[in-house]
Amino acid sequence: MTTERGQANLIGLAAALVLLATVTTGSVALASIALADADTDSETRHAAETLADRLVAADADHTRRANAVSENAIRALNTTAVDRLAPSVRNRSIRIRLGDEVLVERGDPEKTTVRRLVRVEQYERRTTTVDLVTQRSVSLPDRTETVELDISTDGTTTLTTVRANDRIVLRDRSGLSGTYEFKVARVNPPQLEFTTEDGVDGTVTVTWTETTATVEPLEVTVGA
Repeated sequence: MTTERGQANLIGLAAALVLLATVTTGSVALASIALADADTDSETRHAAETLADRLVAADADHTRRANAVSENAIRALNTTAVDRLAPSVRNRSIRIRLGDEVLVERGDPEKTTVRRLVRVEQYERRTTTVDLVTQRSVSLPDRTETVELDISTDGTTTLTTVRANDRIVLRDRSGLSGTYEFKVARVNPPQLEFTTEDGVDGTVTVTWTETTATVEPLEVTVGA
């Protein structure tokens, strides 16, 4: 009876050892799979975050400054430009969405999504003509950055100075004539003032770029 019980105990111990080995091997295999998935997820998230950061970087071709994009330029993005911008997404499925519009899509990415809020700017050139007989100043809209002047006089008027918010931007004592371009501060709406000598017969054509903007979500999805 003792011998039979001992043999049974040995058989039970062997079975337990086999079961333990099986469970341990399976656990190691599952752990390896989990680690591999975690590594893949980490790489994908890094690629998505890198692309999102590059899309809103100040030095990108389609941005005016950090987190401010030109609407026309960003809508012209394609997969070639995206791969050049963020090499880590090459050969991966990607989707870039601005607001409700998909800008770029390759494959069917569903793995990792990163979002940013961006200022989307639209630009339109505007022109007005200042008649120096009746007008010596003009106010331009807020956020005007660059101004172009086309100065034309009849020879009896000498336009010597142009000021923007009391700052002299152009001066020529012998007379300004022709086309000029200069930048103005974005802090306040610019007001241009014109100083003349002699007669007051002449015109100044003022051209500027008017900026309007909205804030929209930029969504980047990256897959395998």
